[in-house]
Amino acid sequence: MTIDLDTRLTPADTASAEPAGLSLRPANDPGIRCAGANGTTLAIDPGLASLDPAPPEERWFAGAASSAPSGEGGLYRMVCGDVLFLAREGPDDDLRERTRDVYRDLVAACREAGYPYLLRMWNFFGRIHEPEQGLERYQAFCTGRAEALEALEIPLGGMPAATAIGSDHAGLFVHAIAAREPGAPVENPRQVSAYHYPERYSPKSPSFARATRIETPRGPMLLISGTASITGHESRHPGDIAAQTRETLANLDTLHAEGGTDLPGLRWLRVYLRHPEHRDTVEAILREHYGERTPPVQWVRGDVCRQELLIEIEGVHA
Repeated sequence: MTIDLDTRLTPADTASAEPAGLSLRPANDPGIRCAGANGTTLAIDPGLASLDPAPPEERWFAGAASSAPSGEGGLYRMVCGDVLFLAREGPDDDLRERTRDVYRDLVAACREAGYPYLLRMWNFFGRIHEPEQGLERYQAFCTGRAEALEALEIPLGGMPAATAIGSDHAGLFVHAIAAREPGAPVENPRQVSAYHYPERYSPKSPSFARATRIETPRGPMLLISGTASITGHESRHPGDIAAQTRETLANLDTLHAEGGTDLPGLRWLRVYLRHPEHRDTVEAILREHYGERTPPVQWVRGDVCRQELLIEIEGVHA
């Protein structure tokens, strides 16, 4: 079965003319709001600092909106044909408990609306490496997420693609795309599946698939999780941004191959950099790697899950 979902990076000055859907634009003004000419866009700013003076918007479309974006208690939702867009914002203190509650609410909303299958999720919160209740905050997030998904009986083989990044602002921002039918999780043979990581990384392993493949009316689409310089379960090339970038691209290429020979090229990428001054180096490596096929890129500052990792990249083949 096909899922009518499409995506692209859109120049900010043309966004108001785009169809109904979901958008993310790093504008350093955290919040979730209704936007667009007729209030038919669920607009998210999770507090990411853009590395561009006029950052493009990441846009997702799925046919005509059958409901206007609505928000209650920090939970926003909008039905667009084959998919349900959701977003949740709230405080990020007591992060383990907050994450557990947010995931419980999001999954309940999906099931209630008849869109029980999570395809893609994004998670942003502040102070990702600081300690909290005996854990690093990223570990607390992973533990809360895993506890919620276990309680909700989401199987390991049904995990969505996902990203978790530390932002420069307080607050927990989670947004998701859900559907009536499941996607196909894709794993990377160069890496241990995240949900099988050794316990030394977190009491509960990160709960996500490396990518999710879906079929759309325009052909296959691959939703790629946040991907870093990890092989097996070990971080590679600490302190070397060029080597980490090339290792990350090798992982992206492998996911493309594992996703199927019929997959198209990249529609867009988002690059999270711990240190903004690394952008020129990374941009040159992307041009070297992809050549004329270099896709549009949204550049943001963000803290990757492990302190030794300097870069994370996500994207979409479509």
